[in-house]
Amino acid sequence: MRERLLTLLFASGALALFYVLFFPKPPHRPGTQGLPVSTDARPEGYLAIWRWLGKEHIPRLSLRRRYGKLLSLSPPKGNLLIVTLPQRLPAHQIERARLLRWVARGNTLLIAAALDDEPLWAPGTDDAAMMRFLASTAGLKFTPAPASTLLHSISASRLDIRPRGAQPLLAGVGRITALLPLPSRSWQAHLRHGGRPAADVGLPLQLAACADNGPPALWLERLGAGQIILSAVASPFSNAGLTLPGNAQLLSNVIAWSRGPGGAVVFDDAHEGLAAFYDARAFFADPRLHATLAWIVGLWLIFVVGSRPLRAAPAPWQPLDEAAYVEGGARYLAAVVDPGEAAQRMIEDFLGDLPGHSPQRATDAWQWLEAQRSIASAEREALRACYERARAGRRVNLVRLQNLLAHLRKATA
Repeated sequence: MRERLLTLLFASGALALFYVLFFPKPPHRPGTQGLPVSTDARPEGYLAIWRWLGKEHIPRLSLRRRYGKLLSLSPPKGNLLIVTLPQRLPAHQIERARLLRWVARGNTLLIAAALDDEPLWAPGTDDAAMMRFLASTAGLKFTPAPASTLLHSISASRLDIRPRGAQPLLAGVGRITALLPLPSRSWQAHLRHGGRPAADVGLPLQLAACADNGPPALWLERLGAGQIILSAVASPFSNAGLTLPGNAQLLSNVIAWSRGPGGAVVFDDAHEGLAAFYDARAFFADPRLHATLAWIVGLWLIFVVGSRPLRAAPAPWQPLDEAAYVEGGARYLAAVVDPGEAAQRMIEDFLGDLPGHSPQRATDAWQWLEAQRSIASAEREALRACYERARAGRRVNLVRLQNLLAHLRKATA
């Protein structure tokens, strides 16, 4: 039992060391919370928008590939893409460049960035990747707000955003309400157009700001023939956020204002985990992979420790049994020696031991046996018949032959 426990301990230690050194570690993300994708019916998902678009017969699309796929959409312009930040699978630099080309062609990009709110799916995501995305697409750099603003946001459960002036996008929107289920962060925006490929970049227009003369929270920026709408809060467009005042009206205005004839509303589901392409990070972050590996490792440990025999206990010394040794040798010879050859050799050995045997004349031994009155003629004939059968390669009963030879040895002794 002690050896089995030691085997289990060392095997578990080796597996744990292998996991720590070589296996990629997925970022921590609460498994019970929803994700901002078009198929999620939980409060954080976008299924409400998806179903509403279906009832209104507005074309909709779940994008499960990289942004380069947008360039092949039909029609090529008049579409709206909803991107939520931070992304579970951050977009590459080449992807972001192709996204800007698609927007400049005459499409609209709606970015719902969790800057001033903190949805339940946001903890554990890559904030640095979100800042790179915003800098390369919206042309804005964000820095943490002063501590006083941060403390105010920590104590709030909702964030009110008020329009700045009359704008078509904000028609009928008295306010925008963001949910704050977790202590939120606050950021300040700064212009940064470095790295933008389009030549006709316009300055971002501030459409709304946080209540009580707070920082801006909604921007509109022209890019070529298209535009980018950036929201500093991500929760207003979720299933739960659309029930709050002003949020549904704002989304309706954005869709009506940005869609062209035949244009579709596209959901960026690929970078939130619903990817149709292979992604190593998504593969190793999939809980099904870890559950499968746990089952395999558990069954392997049970097999190693439970079913396989460990080191055998040393057997006590036992002296060699001579009779068993002779019997083992006899069984081996009986298995490998032809019975006819064995019978012939047994008879020739018997004849060679007789006093009348002569190596020059093989008939001397038989003549000597015929001269012995102690040997019956039937026994001599039986021995001769066995000898002839053995020489002819025919089968001989070795048991009867051995008994006959033993009787003849007594008679000739």
